[in-house]
Amino acid sequence: MGIDHHNLRLLAHAQDLGARFGRTLAIGRQALYVEDRALHSLQRLRGLPPLQMPAPGPGRPAYFEPLLQQWFGAQQVDAVDASAYEGARYIHDMNRPWPADLPVRGAYDAVLDYGCLEHVFDFPTAWRNVVDAVRVGGHVLHALPANNLSGHGFYQFSPELFFNLYQPERGFELRALFFALTADARHWWRVASPLQVRRRVNLCNGHEVYLLVLARKLREPGPLPAPQQSDYAHSDWQGLGPATTAAPARGPSRLQAPLAALGLLDAARRARARWQALRGAALALPAPDYQRLAVDALLRRPA
Repeated sequence: MGIDHHNLRLLAHAQDLGARFGRTLAIGRQALYVEDRALHSLQRLRGLPPLQMPAPGPGRPAYFEPLLQQWFGAQQVDAVDASAYEGARYIHDMNRPWPADLPVRGAYDAVLDYGCLEHVFDFPTAWRNVVDAVRVGGHVLHALPANNLSGHGFYQFSPELFFNLYQPERGFELRALFFALTADARHWWRVASPLQVRRRVNLCNGHEVYLLVLARKLREPGPLPAPQQSDYAHSDWQGLGPATTAAPARGPSRLQAPLAALGLLDAARRARARWQALRGAALALPAPDYQRLAVDALLRRPA
């Protein structure tokens, strides 16, 4: 768990959108995994003072508290973890709801989930802990694995989940949702909402992809029903009535029948899969579902 190049810039973008970090809680104590060159780049871009970091102890990483305090105005920075090995202030298993004697509910201006919830088996409980810890008007920031990171944790996350979780009727406003490729430090990709384009927004590519999410808490949500995936919740997208979500059955295409007769259908499918894999090796994500943004231009402050 830590703050890398993309996660650092998500903090800056959240600040530009009105997030405040006076009291910040991190899910897992965040190590700082940003090279000095990238820190200096953001410092110049944003007109920030030089960052004064204490020397870490032997075998220990630099942690995030000085960064939050000096560059983002934090007065109190806390962390919660399931164990004490990284020195988190609170020790709590996020598979369980917050205990009554832990003073975290509604206590924070911002909660950072930077590489944590994919490691928690009971995601609904862990997510509810996150949003319960932030005050009304405060912000939640997620940076989670989305693609080509199988085995890193229990889960990889779809944008569909957060488009559904962070809706006004559930007590939240989704401020930003991006994909970030670990191989491309200069760009983010704004993801189209399935609720707006009225279809699934899929991704198949050849790069490690992280999901960056910023949401604002509008009110205390109370009990929340489980979300339904957009196209199942809105069956009229397919021209169907509300009583069914089944898609019409499709017969074989005009090309499939002769290929099947020649015994070549499976070979054609394998060739198509190889072609899709080659296309996915590029850094670009397909428009119009994904809009490329230059991150420095997004974060640059006027002189």
